[in-house]
Amino acid sequence: MNAITGGGSNHSPPQMSLMDVLFPGFSMISASANQLLAGNVDSYTRLLCTFGMFVLFARYAVRYVWEIVRSYFTSTIYVSYYDEAYDMLVDWIADQPFVHNAHSLIARGHLLVLHCDVKEHREDLRISSIGLNANVLKSLIEECREKYIKDTQRKVSVFEHREGEWKKARLRPVRPISTVIMDNEVKDDILKDVDEFLDQDMQGWYAERGIPYKRGYLLFGPPGTGKSSFSLSLAGKHELDIYTLQLSNISDSTLMKLFADLPPRCIVLLEDVDTAGVGRRDSVDADQENESKSAVTLSGLLNVLDGVSSQEGRILIMTTNHIEHLDEALIRPGRSDKKVHFKLADQNISTQLFHTVFKQLPNQKQCNEEYDDETVQGLARDFASKMPEQVFSPAEVLSFLLERKKSPYDAVSGVESWVAKSKC
Repeated sequence: MNAITGGGSNHSPPQMSLMDVLFPGFSMISASANQLLAGNVDSYTRLLCTFGMFVLFARYAVRYVWEIVRSYFTSTIYVSYYDEAYDMLVDWIADQPFVHNAHSLIARGHLLVLHCDVKEHREDLRISSIGLNANVLKSLIEECREKYIKDTQRKVSVFEHREGEWKKARLRPVRPISTVIMDNEVKDDILKDVDEFLDQDMQGWYAERGIPYKRGYLLFGPPGTGKSSFSLSLAGKHELDIYTLQLSNISDSTLMKLFADLPPRCIVLLEDVDTAGVGRRDSVDADQENESKSAVTLSGLLNVLDGVSSQEGRILIMTTNHIEHLDEALIRPGRSDKKVHFKLADQNISTQLFHTVFKQLPNQKQCNEEYDDETVQGLARDFASKMPEQVFSPAEVLSFLLERKKSPYDAVSGVESWVAKSKC
């Protein structure tokens, strides 16, 4: 009987204290501390050990309590790197005093905790506020948004693709379209066409007739003739964001996703499409060579331009230095509704550039010499008469004038030698 009843003692399950529930491991730490303090050690050692164990326990307790507070008693917003709200928050944080390299700040009388989740090619933001009232964070986002809108007034937002997502790369001041030097008749024609397309009643007109509401332009001409500058000025004139793409480093699937993510009203700028491997389909060998140069295929680009994923209301601008290298399918009407030739500098463009550099502005003295507008006009005619037509790009002429911006007389007297030297 003893073997049956006494051999196996009945052990009741250990009782868990309240401290073990709140702070797992408390009993073990407490027992270890009692054994240490009961040992044969001097008072200084006991004091040192006690302090060390207290610090260890305090750190553990603080971390544990904070996790409980963070999980059940805080409101948190998560902002992706590719979200425009990320730019708003970063812009707002940068203007706050004593925030740089800090992890918390006081905003609207509330403590906010900042956390940055660093990933391979990006970083996401996480902002938490103590308490369950999400209105604190909503008010913060609204304040950031108001500041961001104010800061971006009269500026063009330029977006680029990064890791298959659109990301705002920079803000460019709005450049008046009048400062883009090109043939005035050509400029007026394209501006009239864009104004008509963006008219508020035009979308309904397109919809009633079953015509896709989008417009395409092909800007072609030598480098330095103002194709990109005109595109940026056009975006500023109509207060549109501009989305720039280099086709040479993306795939068909990425291109399709990027076009699907475009907003309804914007400008899409495809620069130097002739260098992206989507040229003429003259032979099978040419197709294979193009595929080796670029992950984007001509058929993939055409499908994106015509496909249902392409947003309506968008304006597509393609630029090229060599229109003869492009396939006819890419530049036909419906994809390129207007073809605009940006030419090298003629006498008219040279005269405009001279006026731009040397015209007298109110309360500004940029030159060392005194002269009036009539003098500038006469010097501009002399300068243009000495410039050969269709030889230099407007960018080259402007660079020459800027080097002599302190004296229009030096510009006129030195242009012939500069032309002769440049031709050598």
